[in-house]
Amino acid sequence: MLVEAIERNENLEFFLDIHRDSQPRDITTATVNGEPMARLFFVVGTDHPEYERNLNLATEMHYRIEEEYPGLSRGVLERGGSGVDGVYNQDLSPNAMLIEFGGIQNNFEELNRSAEAVGDIIADYIYEQVEGEVEQ
Repeated sequence: MLVEAIERNENLEFFLDIHRDSQPRDITTATVNGEPMARLFFVVGTDHPEYERNLNLATEMHYRIEEEYPGLSRGVLERGGSGVDGVYNQDLSPNAMLIEFGGIQNNFEELNRSAEAVGDIIADYIYEQVEGEVEQ
């Protein structure tokens, strides 16, 4: 499906694959600025030759999120090797991210707060990239 979308629209550049972690609430919840939020982390597949570009993007997003919302990001997890599907469609674009939001015990409000925060961070990043391309 993603391949077809890319083929139909060459202007697509950023791809988010959103999942929910299976960890319990004490691992997937943080209080940030006095509000409970669903913690998140980035998963980067290492089973394709260009994975370092995805790793760089995920790491950049982690640091930006932590700067604005300390404790919200759990970091970046690299996955690959025997018995692991360590690609996650990230071979299709250096701007593909798999993000685990919260866990099975997080409620909609916590997930929504986190999604808004991460959405703002990603939107700022995309804007900077587009603005940088225009200036070049």
